[in-house]
Amino acid sequence: MHMIKKIAFTASMLLFVLAQLFSFYVITASHKEKIELIREKEGKSFEETVRKFSRQVREIDEDASGKDYLVTHCFRQNMKENSALYKGEEELFNSSPYTFHVAKTDWEKEEYPTASTMEEANGRHLIIFYTEYKNKQMYYVYHALDITSVYDESFLLVAQEMLISVLASFGMAVLLTYLIKKITRPLQAVNEAQRQLIGSMSHELKTPLTAIKGYSETLLGVRLSQEQKERALLYINRESGRLSRLSEKMMELTRLYEPECSIACVESSVEALFEAVEESVKHGLCEKNLTLLTEGEYRGLTKRMDVDLMTGFLINLVNNSAMASEEGGRIFMGADKDSLWVRDEGCGIPPEELEKVRKAFYRVDSSRSRKSGNMGLGLALCEQIASVHQGKMKIESREGVGTKVSIFF
Repeated sequence: MHMIKKIAFTASMLLFVLAQLFSFYVITASHKEKIELIREKEGKSFEETVRKFSRQVREIDEDASGKDYLVTHCFRQNMKENSALYKGEEELFNSSPYTFHVAKTDWEKEEYPTASTMEEANGRHLIIFYTEYKNKQMYYVYHALDITSVYDESFLLVAQEMLISVLASFGMAVLLTYLIKKITRPLQAVNEAQRQLIGSMSHELKTPLTAIKGYSETLLGVRLSQEQKERALLYINRESGRLSRLSEKMMELTRLYEPECSIACVESSVEALFEAVEESVKHGLCEKNLTLLTEGEYRGLTKRMDVDLMTGFLINLVNNSAMASEEGGRIFMGADKDSLWVRDEGCGIPPEELEKVRKAFYRVDSSRSRKSGNMGLGLALCEQIASVHQGKMKIESREGVGTKVSIFF
């Protein structure tokens, strides 16, 4: 789960960063383009007003007294607010709160539509347009345009974009977590089940392997009587057989846990299925003097199933019932239109153990189960066979009365 969250968080953060980079690029490009459009439009307007002002100044007599006053008068008539008139570095008129520095002006700069510069003063962003003309005296004209609102709008856009991106990234993280969990949940379940199986199998293998190793070392290094040797060899043989059966069942169970496990379901006769099961278990039941009986409405009944797997399902249940039954007891195998089942009249399962017995390697009575060769895999295998048939396994049991295990299709 922790890994899923890390993957989702990393992916959402990557998307967040990419979204931010793209958004900032768009906002920055838009910001620059807007300023250039303002500069071009206001520059043309500035040139037009300067031309009107220049025409009026040219009509003033060169020798007229108070010429600077008259020039300033013409300037005030034509120029927009936030404009300033300088004679050399002397300020003749300034309708702007901004102080212009004539000496710092780059008069070599040529731009279309007119020379301008960007400045920041008192927390305001300004475009400064400027020009010069000679009429015996050198006059300089300035005009300041406040474009702070463009910067504020851009900042607001960035803030909004950040908020939207954070919310979108959070939503994406939640969605990715959900999707990854949904995709990986079956794999996690399989991985967890296999991990438990491997752990349980390691534990299960430890005891017989230790005993086999011990007996073999004894046979190799200790002088034993013929009877003791035979007893040791019988034990090794019995435990080797149990380990072989365990590995076979583990392979089958592991295969059934695979997500891509596919089964070949065909419409098959339940009666033929029962006959195959009975043929397989009759020898083991005879050894314990147990009787296998059939019941229910199984004659002429067919079900869509994988015959090999369902045969294994019923054989496992019959073997479990045989281990739970007293000598001379009865085991019943039955079917109806909804289910197949095996029931016995054995010792039963305590209520608190009913769910636990479904787990691999779990035994209600460990000592008796080991003695009988039960590995605790039968019901786990049956549970998985039911699952791949899209069915459900149900266990009903009462202590001292018996147990019934059914598969509902």
